[in-house]
Amino acid sequence: MVVRTVAFPLELTTEQECAIQETISLYSKAWNHCVDVAWGMKRVSAFDVHKQTYKKLKQDLGLKSQYLCSARNRAAEIVKAMRVLERKGKRVSKPSAAMIPIRLDARTLSFDKEMEMASIATQHGRIKIPLFWHKQALRYRGWRCQAGEIGINRDVKLFFRLVFEKATPEKPERTGNVTGIDRGIRHPVVASNNKFLGKPKWKEHERKLLSLRSKLQSKGTASAKRHLKELSGRQRRFKENCDRIVAKELLRMLVPGDTIVLERLTDIRKLCGEKGRARKKHRANMSRWSFKRLENAINCGSELSGVYVEYIDPAYTSQICSRCKIVLKSNRKTQSLYSCSCGLRLNADLNAARNIENLWCVANGGTFGSPVNRPIVADSFA
Repeated sequence: MVVRTVAFPLELTTEQECAIQETISLYSKAWNHCVDVAWGMKRVSAFDVHKQTYKKLKQDLGLKSQYLCSARNRAAEIVKAMRVLERKGKRVSKPSAAMIPIRLDARTLSFDKEMEMASIATQHGRIKIPLFWHKQALRYRGWRCQAGEIGINRDVKLFFRLVFEKATPEKPERTGNVTGIDRGIRHPVVASNNKFLGKPKWKEHERKLLSLRSKLQSKGTASAKRHLKELSGRQRRFKENCDRIVAKELLRMLVPGDTIVLERLTDIRKLCGEKGRARKKHRANMSRWSFKRLENAINCGSELSGVYVEYIDPAYTSQICSRCKIVLKSNRKTQSLYSCSCGLRLNADLNAARNIENLWCVANGGTFGSPVNRPIVADSFA
């Protein structure tokens, strides 16, 4: 199932806003109470939380039954997620929030036949919200929609999101064209077909944002704090946009049936970015590295473009010579240069991308991959 979430602008009357805000407030109180109950349980289940909370919340808050069940399920889910993190050795604390977005389902959200109006249940009856089908939403107009959420953001403004879904299209037969992808900090994506994706000016813009934030934090005045609040989330949104652009450029180079091979970078920050294993500057770069978000963007686009995404173990991909297959850490001369005694001399990230492709092809019987030698591009990157 392919799922996409789209935000819609809201045009509400004062009465409608008050009704939604009151419902969100009651929903948040129910959620916080369910979290308190679930947090004290040894084994968390939505059924047990329901038995201990439903009657009391129904009597005290008077919230609609469907929203009480939604708040209960959401509380049980987040407490279970915290327990999983705790078992992994992470430090956790009891979740709490002043305002929680309302999770809408088929019973609390409905549409007219033309999908021009959405109807949402509130404490004061249903309200109808006109849907403005902007450019980003039009591509999903023919998809099925039975869920969404409405809430209040940090700017104390209402937001409305709808979740669209459709069956995953069948992918075509593999074409045999395999592309290894190396994700890095300096170059967001380096493909084994000699393509470097991402723009150098992105790093400069990010550096300026970080420098401005650091200066404002050290200043500490009321004006600086107001400025910091305005900057909040700007870097994250900028990086998200860059990752989407890179993913689109990568998928645009391929045709349905092609294969992308990525490294499985689970816990990479623990292995390469912990204190004592890396310098402070490298740890800071690792903490801001959006490799997982970029991976999600690639997977999101591949679902509809018919491209296969495969994974390999990342061990030694930056130390293997893509020509003679020797493994030497000393061949990685600098961050950007790989030089081997066999005469291979090229960009280190490009060498890693070729190794990623070769390793996956070998693991799959060597039935995929380009049968011809690629050109050496040492002059451009030495």
